Amino acid sequence: MNCATVRLPTLAAAVATAVAAGACLGACHSGKGAPCATSDAKSTPTATPFAVSALLQCLGAPPEALYAPEQLDATPTPGLSVHTFEQETSNCGPVERRYVSYIPVPLGARTNAPVILVLHGKGSSAESMMTFQTEGAFNTLADTDGFVVVYGNGLPTSDNFPGQLNSGEWRSEYTALGETVDELAYLQQIVSDLVDRGVIAGGNAVYLVGQSNGGGMALSAGLRQPDAYTGVAAFMPFVRFLATAPQSLAGTRLRHVLFAYSLADPGLPTAYSAQVLSPLADGWARGLGFTEAEIADPTVMRLPEVVQEGQGLVDDAPAVQATRDSTVQQIDLKSANGGMRRLVFDHAGHFWPTPRDNDPQQVLDQFGLRNQDIEGAAQTWNFFGE
Repeated sequence: MNCATVRLPTLAAAVATAVAAGACLGACHSGKGAPCATSDAKSTPTATPFAVSALLQCLGAPPEALYAPEQLDATPTPGLSVHTFEQETSNCGPVERRYVSYIPVPLGARTNAPVILVLHGKGSSAESMMTFQTEGAFNTLADTDGFVVVYGNGLPTSDNFPGQLNSGEWRSEYTALGETVDELAYLQQIVSDLVDRGVIAGGNAVYLVGQSNGGGMALSAGLRQPDAYTGVAAFMPFVRFLATAPQSLAGTRLRHVLFAYSLADPGLPTAYSAQVLSPLADGWARGLGFTEAEIADPTVMRLPEVVQEGQGLVDDAPAVQATRDSTVQQIDLKSANGGMRRLVFDHAGHFWPTPRDNDPQQVLDQFGLRNQDIEGAAQTWNFFGE
């Protein structure tokens, strides 16, 4: 296999098939669905932007891609809003970037509360990560525990698909498009924008969470800017075949790292967890200062099996058959300086784990069954607080 040309199918593409088949995933775009809330947080352009059609072509996205950064593709609720700012690209001129924030009303202005940045997978969007993948779990936790949630959004690419507003991809060094735009600067600009808008005081603890392509982006940012983040969590991350880990995180802000992956993920290359993710997690453990002896002798706990995934489901798709009734092991390394956790699923599908399950069959047939034994958002937040 030529690793340089590996191209994975996107979960979003399968969701698009489900939408076309009549599954309602809450699409909101011009001429369809409910009115979309807009933001007044645009920055003044510093250069003449490309027309949308020319911009999409330059970014490699199809002309029918639905690119409307200012529109909120979710039901408007108190505390939920979309914001935009301008960023330069390498050869496509200035582009309007977007993010969606959820700020619990009781927090008030200029809060010192933590910030969690959540990054979607390839072909998905900020709103899809919020509503479809994580089922709103981070927002619910934010209400009870008092923190700010931000959902980032990658730029349009060839993996966009009809029906998904602002479908995008993260262009980290783990992608062939890594030189297109400075994604690290984008993430830092979100934090700066929160300060400028009076949402946070500045100096807040910032945590980075991602799934699939977003998991790769989270690891990329943590690797290259470890003083910007207090913790990083990567769920089913795809980092191509570049297993890069930090040499040392000693003296940096980053002290909590979580890897979550399936031993046989239908959405990733065969044996990817064994060949790439497990060695990569070992590398991060070394970067956190754990010795080879400690890495070889972690604390291992099998988490309760709450749901027998796929029970009663009649579906012969290989991905579904391979991901029925998954279980989870929690593998911990802890020290006074920080912690490393792995959530290892025996054969879960390429999904964010959550007890809620309303995944269309077309999606299941390609990416398997999501693990429903744990709530990934709660697991992540609790780990960051340890």
